[in-house]
Amino acid sequence: MVCVFQIIGKKDSGKTTIIQKLIPKLKERGYIVGVIKHSHHVIDDENKDTFKFRKAGSDLVFFSSNDCALFFDCDNMKFINLLPVDILLIEGFKDLNLGYKIETHSISDVDNIVSEVLDRAKECKEQVNIEINHAKADKNLITLFIFKLMKVYNIKEIKIAD
Repeated sequence: MVCVFQIIGKKDSGKTTIIQKLIPKLKERGYIVGVIKHSHHVIDDENKDTFKFRKAGSDLVFFSSNDCALFFDCDNMKFINLLPVDILLIEGFKDLNLGYKIETHSISDVDNIVSEVLDRAKECKEQVNIEINHAKADKNLITLFIFKLMKVYNIKEIKIAD
């Protein structure tokens, strides 16, 4: 499972600053890090193709351009356990319980919260031991994604046959 930290708080309380500080520190420790930002703004209005695809019944829509990719799964947050990351930092979603929730009240909380997350992150490190054709696979995004699928669906072994 993905180790999830929800950073919640009022506007200008340091949420974004906390996440900005955590990302490089977690990456230095070897974690693959993802971020989800909650917003009250509409990003998929009814005139866009992505909205039309969702309206037609697609369970998931992935939008990609030359410089960005967006993922739409607006009905639930179940997908977070399939993300190919070790640690997921979430800004917002205060009404949902998605993981370890930390509230910041002011910018003066930033350093203490960063330290707290770094300490708790040690408990989240997953060991990926996947062999492909009898050779240990590197820990990259695809391998980690396969590993996550195996855990979610309780798959013990995958063999690649000719």
